[in-house]
Amino acid sequence: MIQQAIVLLLLMVAIAACSSATAEAPSPQPIAPIEATTATEPEAETDSGKANQPRQLKLKFNVEKPEDLQVVEGDRLQAGQMIALRPGRATLQTRLAQLQFELSQPPAIPSTQPQEAAAAREQAQLSLLQAQSRLTTAQADAERAQSFAEQGLRPQREADLAAIARDQQALQVQVAQQQLKATEQRLQNAIAQANRQDKLHQWQSQQRQMELNSVQAQLDALVVKAPYSGRVRRVRWLEQVGGQVKVEIALQVIN
Repeated sequence: MIQQAIVLLLLMVAIAACSSATAEAPSPQPIAPIEATTATEPEAETDSGKANQPRQLKLKFNVEKPEDLQVVEGDRLQAGQMIALRPGRATLQTRLAQLQFELSQPPAIPSTQPQEAAAAREQAQLSLLQAQSRLTTAQADAERAQSFAEQGLRPQREADLAAIARDQQALQVQVAQQQLKATEQRLQNAIAQANRQDKLHQWQSQQRQMELNSVQAQLDALVVKAPYSGRVRRVRWLEQVGGQVKVEIALQVIN
């Protein structure tokens, strides 16, 4: 009985101790949820319908004189419209005008040497035909005179003279043949020279056209154009350095 009473007493003490510890322990507080934070960015200067198109942009460039600026505040511009002319155009414009004048000239007069050489060849051919005809006649005369001389109908002296005349005509035929050959060579040379001159003129024209295209491209590059349609909000003259003026234009883009 005594042992049971002791055990019961110890249980009661333990229960009392647990109740006291439970009363002193702070009640747990609910944990507040962590809110996700998003970094805020400044408003992008882009159009809501076209993400790559700015709403406003500034253009800075140099001009040689104020009149090279082609716009004023308040002007409405179309995309690609000229805004200003950059420095360095004077020399290019002078060269462009010179090339345009050279290309506008009539083509070079063809060489007349081939026609002249062809006429000389025709004359040499005619001379050869005439010489050959005379040679044929002289040969017939020489053969007839020699036949008469052998028959005793004519003196041998006449046959000898006819043979000399035949030989002279044969020599003239050789000369005519050489002249014809020379005129044919001159004709070939004249044709080749005319072809070379024609190709040279064509090459020069192509070179001028290529240079003109290059000069025109350089001039186009010295033109400031509006990248978008919009309105000129502000024009600022920033500074003047070395005979050039720096300009800033604020363009309000319009859809």
